[in-house]
Amino acid sequence: MKLCSLRMGKVIGSFFIALILVGCAGAPQVKSFKLNPIKVEKGSPEKSFWRDQVAYPFGVQYAKAKDSKGIEWEVVYMDEYFGFDPHPQVLVLIPGKGDFAAYFGHVMKVALENGLRVIVPDLPHFGKSIPGNLDKPLSRSLQDTREVMHDIIVGQLGVKKATYLGHSLGGQWVLGYALTYPGAVEKIILESPAGLEEYPSKIKIGDKEMLLFDDSQKDMASWEIVWGDRLKQGLMQDEEYWRNFAYFKHKNPKTGRIERSKTGFFINDTEYAKYFTEVRIALNYGNKREHYNFCAEDARDIYSLGIEVRREDHNNLYKRIKNIKVPIFLTFGEKDPFVPNGFSGKSNLKWEVIKPFYDTLKKEGNPPLVKIYSGAGHFIHTDFPDLYSQDVVSFVLKSSAGGPLEDVDSYKSPGIKIPPDVQSFLDQFQKDILTYDMKKISPHYAADFKQDGYNRKAFLEVLSKTVNFVNNYLIKLTKLEADKNNSNIVLIDGSVDLGSMTVPFADRSMIIRENGVWKWYGNQK
Repeated sequence: MKLCSLRMGKVIGSFFIALILVGCAGAPQVKSFKLNPIKVEKGSPEKSFWRDQVAYPFGVQYAKAKDSKGIEWEVVYMDEYFGFDPHPQVLVLIPGKGDFAAYFGHVMKVALENGLRVIVPDLPHFGKSIPGNLDKPLSRSLQDTREVMHDIIVGQLGVKKATYLGHSLGGQWVLGYALTYPGAVEKIILESPAGLEEYPSKIKIGDKEMLLFDDSQKDMASWEIVWGDRLKQGLMQDEEYWRNFAYFKHKNPKTGRIERSKTGFFINDTEYAKYFTEVRIALNYGNKREHYNFCAEDARDIYSLGIEVRREDHNNLYKRIKNIKVPIFLTFGEKDPFVPNGFSGKSNLKWEVIKPFYDTLKKEGNPPLVKIYSGAGHFIHTDFPDLYSQDVVSFVLKSSAGGPLEDVDSYKSPGIKIPPDVQSFLDQFQKDILTYDMKKISPHYAADFKQDGYNRKAFLEVLSKTVNFVNNYLIKLTKLEADKNNSNIVLIDGSVDLGSMTVPFADRSMIIRENGVWKWYGNQK
């Protein structure tokens, strides 16, 4: 018995020595590394903002490649690996519209710690790839950038196959890349992606039609006729705007008060949320040409993504998604303010965006893994950096992710039961507003109506000047809830389908029973 115990002790001792020497079974072996301090200096017009005043978490490299039109582009990228495998798995991260590679810093860190090689480019006219392309056309397409990046990643860096993660517009970029170069893509991760909705080519305003996504707008002069106001808005977004907008706030133009907004970037004030915000603010004070090109491409890429998913195009990117055969991990934040997008006419993320995408791929034998992150917005990787990064690594290595995952097959239509008297009010209002007759429209608003700083009189004055542009009006409610303190007040949420686009209700919108009749009550702000 003593001999047996002695032998057992030696075995256990040897096991622990081996564990100390080689680490836990399956744990990646990587060299030690550290990130550079991420920082940004206040922009100086005489310097290059992106090259001289913004520090990325890793050193950057430069490459040049031509698109199919023969235009040569300079691309700045990070490419890091700290493992020992001569042929490691590769993760390529593609930023969203108006974003830049460095905001993926924490995802890079976790992926590198787990033995992945990570490549993160600034696409042409994004981030550090702006200065070297100031003389290149702002009218470049997403497909142009796909061609350039394929040359660099596959041709120059020799990465024959990789997992591609795309955030926002980057998600659509990755879908298009997988359709163009299927042999180069091993897996796909989509974070709050564009590309899962189709848009109309034109919208009707009053008795006139306006082209939104038309081939003629490939020319910048033609594009500016339609989208010039969007560019002007971008150029006017100052420090105060960004400190508010970044965190779902806005300044009430009537009262001057800072209030909560339905739209913004960051729900949690994490390291990379702060960094992103400071970069965007400092850019306003930096090199004027770089600032203009950034704002111009940020606006232009609304067209660039829209032109690829035009509803009238029977061969658009969305209709070809069924041809993608590699594993897909689809992720959204529960509080995403940008998807669905109003242009698509959709208003419900699960039922109108996720389910059709899932069903299409399931029919082809490739159902995606789907996860919705509770409490996250459009930037999941900054709202929950550790959780999201671990899920990304898990999917790359094992095609899995931490729970809870979505059971998309169980999704049901989000329709709600509307009481007959409320439905009658909504039906009558929808009928009256299309008469454009303010004598019929005004009685639908309560005496104490108040909406985002506008009282009843001021609101109706604005409405009287814009109502003639409405040619369709269909209310879609997703919430109907009686006020706890007043049974005559009902809180509602949902959207209004204007035909050309869908507009969400203002936060905490209400209706009130006034003298036995339902009327709009606003949000009382």
